[in-house]
Amino acid sequence: MVSVFKKHAARAIPAFFLSIGLLFPLLDAMALPSGHGPGLLIALAGTVLLEALSLHKKTLLAGTLSLLGLFFLWGFAFHGWRTLCDLFQAIRLRFMGISGALPLVRTDAVAFFSISLCVLGFLLTRKSTGCLPAVLLTMMVALLIWLGNFPSLTFSFLPAVMAVFLLFLRDRHEEVSFFRILPWTAGLILLAYLLVPSDGLEIPALKSRADSLRQAILDRVFFTEPRDVFSLSMEGFYPQGSSQLGGPVQLSDHPVMLVSTPRTVYLRGVLLNDYTGRTWRNTLGLRRYLWNAPSSAQRKKLLFDQSLPDARLNNSLTVSQRISVRMLTDAASTLFSPQRVRELQGGGDLVPYFSDASELFITRNLQAGDTWSVTAPLFQAGDPGLGTLTDAAALSPDPQWESICETYRALPAHLEEPVWQIAQDVTSSFDTPYEKAYAVQTYLTRSYRYTLEVSPQPPELDFVTHFLFHTREGYCTYFASAMTVLCRMAGLPARYVEGYLAEPNAQGEALVTGLNGHAWTEVYFKGFGWVTFDATPRRSGSTSDDDADGSPSNPGANPEENRESPSPTPAETPEGDADMTPAPADPSDENTSVEEAPPVPSDATATPAPPEVQDDATPVPDQMDIQPPVPENTESFVSRLWIWLLVLLLLFCVLAFRWVWTSPAFREKRAPDE
Repeated sequence: MVSVFKKHAARAIPAFFLSIGLLFPLLDAMALPSGHGPGLLIALAGTVLLEALSLHKKTLLAGTLSLLGLFFLWGFAFHGWRTLCDLFQAIRLRFMGISGALPLVRTDAVAFFSISLCVLGFLLTRKSTGCLPAVLLTMMVALLIWLGNFPSLTFSFLPAVMAVFLLFLRDRHEEVSFFRILPWTAGLILLAYLLVPSDGLEIPALKSRADSLRQAILDRVFFTEPRDVFSLSMEGFYPQGSSQLGGPVQLSDHPVMLVSTPRTVYLRGVLLNDYTGRTWRNTLGLRRYLWNAPSSAQRKKLLFDQSLPDARLNNSLTVSQRISVRMLTDAASTLFSPQRVRELQGGGDLVPYFSDASELFITRNLQAGDTWSVTAPLFQAGDPGLGTLTDAAALSPDPQWESICETYRALPAHLEEPVWQIAQDVTSSFDTPYEKAYAVQTYLTRSYRYTLEVSPQPPELDFVTHFLFHTREGYCTYFASAMTVLCRMAGLPARYVEGYLAEPNAQGEALVTGLNGHAWTEVYFKGFGWVTFDATPRRSGSTSDDDADGSPSNPGANPEENRESPSPTPAETPEGDADMTPAPADPSDENTSVEEAPPVPSDATATPAPPEVQDDATPVPDQMDIQPPVPENTESFVSRLWIWLLVLLLLFCVLAFRWVWTSPAFREKRAPDE
């Protein structure tokens, strides 16, 4: 009887130590230290129960089936599944940095963790399993403690280390009594822990390498930290608060970045899809994807139009060019870049990510001296041949066209008929989507005045409606918002973009300052992708305030970019040329000459008087609770964590199966004879 007790105790003690050695660090990491006592009791009772069930194969089978039956009974009859869902949701929020939910389910969390790790410890310490799975799991937990930089969890992790040593000695020295090696193992591990200085032993060179390695792993695998997101409010815009567009601004000419580019380039910072009547927001979620990860390659290709247009339509417009950026000041984590990024190279320790809004960013805020370079095609509305190219690309299949339309054509219900009428009047004379978008841009450029001296925006009125019918003047955020809304009313998927406008000198260098902060619109064309449209009027002048917010000051410097070039109205169309849609042509032919400025209807070029509306027209509904944009929080850590856990669990199962299958005892049982 004593020998049987010792045999089972020798198996139960390592299982108990392993379970509490994994449980206590987990509870500490989850900020549940008060669960140590209940967790210890649950682990002890569970280990004794499982060991008692393993006295015989029949009792083990009957006990396992009984426990599974009780578990499903609890799940269905006592709403256990709902409890587990609440628990998993609280754990997910905890990993996202929201710690207030987990204490609400503290009891369930302690019970769940204790029972799960008790069963895991029991399975990993069976003699048939060997010590390798327990060693790998312990090493993984130690790695997570190191990655999380939690030295305070080391002491509570010691029982798991002792369990691993006991398993190793048990497998290598079966002839030695387990109870003889138990006190020696415990004493040596405790002595080793006590001999380490309380403040650690630091070797500067090794610490630097270790910190660099840890940061590289965290940046590429576990990047979930909150980050600062770029907004034009950082350059003096949004004087009435981040939840309200418009208002008088005071801009600064402080240097921001130095850009090397062969032509004028719109460097995107943040892309917003949801218009509320007061501001623009991003509602596409907080998912983030590592730029160089193979798992995100397909999503990256779709978001950055890397496969558009079809290769048969490539011509000089779609040839990629290189843009290099060097920061001259500290900034948010956003990497400023054109839209169709083909390649991205970050200097130094920059680890690039991208979001579902196709925003590029890194794992920390930008600092003066940071550099990166991208290759991308550089074109914008008004470039010769672009209209013909978009028309030809529309005949190609576009798998994301439906989802793009659903996301980027949505408008709030409070917009009234006069605004829709403007969109209809401006675009009704044109056939192709490109012509319609260009007509909206031209209408806004010619019909409204640019100025930084504007009256405060009434918060109870819709921003775009107030601009179109009342103020009739403003700066880039006014024009970009109006164009995005009017394009959506015309059935064109469009989004609002904030960033910087870089205009190079003769040497191809552009000094970007706070005055170059700018807002514009991107319109999506089926089969072709996103195209930059800038409705902010161009002005002649030099260094006055009227040249702020990134609008080019010399319309004659780049003839191919001059949106003020005259274009025929329908009344001026020669006889026999009533169809103004360009004839189909081979876009790859660089010599193809196409008039790219779509004609503007005669009722638009003369700055038509908008329909009469009352001063209180188009109010934003009072029930709209518009909150200011908040910095992006963390996401996707839980999904990646579960993937890693599943991979590790599969690895453990494979190793355990191989270990058991090749063990001499198992092979002896399978042998037909001696």
